[in-house]
Amino acid sequence: MNPSELAAVQAMLKDAEAIAQSYFGRVKPQWKSSQSYVTEADFAVQDCIIDWLNANHPDDGIIAEERALRREPVRGGRHWIIDPIDGTASFVRGFATWGIGLALVEEFEPLAGFFACPAAGERYWAVRGHGTWRNGKAVHVRRPAPLGKETVLLAFSRIHRTGLLERSFPGKVRSLGSTIAHAAYAAAGCGDAALLARSMIWDLAPGLILLREAGGVIRYLHGRQISLRDIMEGGPTVQPLLCGHPGTLDALERHLISDR
Repeated sequence: MNPSELAAVQAMLKDAEAIAQSYFGRVKPQWKSSQSYVTEADFAVQDCIIDWLNANHPDDGIIAEERALRREPVRGGRHWIIDPIDGTASFVRGFATWGIGLALVEEFEPLAGFFACPAAGERYWAVRGHGTWRNGKAVHVRRPAPLGKETVLLAFSRIHRTGLLERSFPGKVRSLGSTIAHAAYAAAGCGDAALLARSMIWDLAPGLILLREAGGVIRYLHGRQISLRDIMEGGPTVQPLLCGHPGTLDALERHLISDR
């Protein structure tokens, strides 16, 4: 992705942010069959992005969360992955930790990723080979350090029901309500690591390149790094995932029960 293409995507996302903000605090959610929320804002933001892609990248494929939208590329293997509002429950409740996720993927490898979090005034982006950026400043995952009482683990909201995290973990657990936000904050070094529940392609693709370009990884517990090939066909991931610096994840895994 060259600088002019990057600028064009960022301009489009500002339009999408404005649409999302116009609905913020004014929506009534509906339940999807997956037992997650959806709102008018999700559809409006997704339509904005798809209209732009149809006008500017008509030959590329699209995989989007809402309406189970999937369009194969006319040629090649490029797909745009869209999560119009990640953290819809937070969006509905008035919390600021929601955002618009977008990734460009080619042959299962992310080329670029974006997370626009307008209520928090934050924008993240990464392009392969050019680092990860937060509000115009390059960011990196936090370097490994001994786990202690100020260690911050970002985790999914129902972790207390899983028995996955042992009582021996000495740090703090934070749940922000958005999978991509957790990956982005781990990439920026705000959290030491993130623990993700079962996730779909649109949950992971933007955060994957944000982490990689910031010096981190997303990997299965005690296992290999995630490949988008695993979930490109509509999957969710079958196991929890860890995000962060590999050294931090090695230390954290000693406090996780991996057979859950």
